[in-house]
Amino acid sequence: MQDYRKLDVWTKSHELALDVYRMTARPHGDMADAELRTAVRQAAVCVPVLIVRGCEGETATEFSEAMREAALATDEFAYLLRLAHDAAALEDVPYARLEARTNQLRAMLGALNRTVRLKLGAEARRVVTQAPTQAPTRAATTRVAATPAVATTQAAVARAMRDVRNGGSSPPRSRP
Repeated sequence: MQDYRKLDVWTKSHELALDVYRMTARPHGDMADAELRTAVRQAAVCVPVLIVRGCEGETATEFSEAMREAALATDEFAYLLRLAHDAAALEDVPYARLEARTNQLRAMLGALNRTVRLKLGAEARRVVTQAPTQAPTRAATTRVAATPAVATTQAAVARAMRDVRNGGSSPPRSRP
């Protein structure tokens, strides 16, 4: 778990949601259509909410998945902005400003997700490349056991180590 307020991507998404709320606060403001206004507001809020949810997750995999969902929500928001603009419910200037900020947010989410996935991949490779005759240290096991994929890999490594200690791949024989 980490503090979402320390992430620049959350700050940008929160500011964008606030701007959308301000822009759509008046029924006949920049966006006149009530249904479209509601949809755009919900989509704008969904992005920072997903980032918060990811930060509350217990594993890096949960965080990465939430960032992927936030990127998808950003795409949905971008489409709704485009729809509002093309339907003449949103003027050119506010649309251009919001579109640019949405593109920036999408790029930030993509970069963050790539970084997390690279770290997850490095952790998984570190576990797999450990020598089967050498037991992983307690610190290494705790550090990488956070993700289900890595935990599965660790279980396979542990089984292989037991097999080597038992002298083969078959289960230990009972003594007569």
